[in-house]
Amino acid sequence: MNKAPSSHLRAGLAAGAILGLAAGLFLQSRQGKKLTKDAQKKAVQLQAQVMKKLKGVESMSKAKYTEIVDHVLAYYTKTREIAKTEIPQVRSYLLARWKEIEREFKNI
Repeated sequence: MNKAPSSHLRAGLAAGAILGLAAGLFLQSRQGKKLTKDAQKKAVQLQAQVMKKLKGVESMSKAKYTEIVDHVLAYYTKTREIAKTEIPQVRSYLLARWKEIEREFKNI
C-alpha cells in the first residue's frame, strides 16, 4: 500500500510547519526564556527529534507523545548531549507543548 508522492509532500510540509511552530512558540514562551541558552538549544533540538518520531505515529495521544518525549530524552541522556540538570526543565517544556502538538495533528 504505497502512498502517492503528494501525500508524502503534504506530510513533510506539515511536519516542517509543526516544527517551526514549536520552535517559535518555545523561544517566545515564558518557560523558554527561563531556560539557559544552552538548554534552549537542546530543547529545540529535542523538539525536532520528537517531531521526527511523531511522523510515524498513526494515532496520536498524550500518552504516546509522553512516551516519545521520554524515549528521545533517554537517548540524549545516554549520549551525554544533554546535561542531567537540564533534563527536568526540557522535559517539562516538551510536555507542556502537548496542546499545540495535538492541535496541529488535528489540522493535518
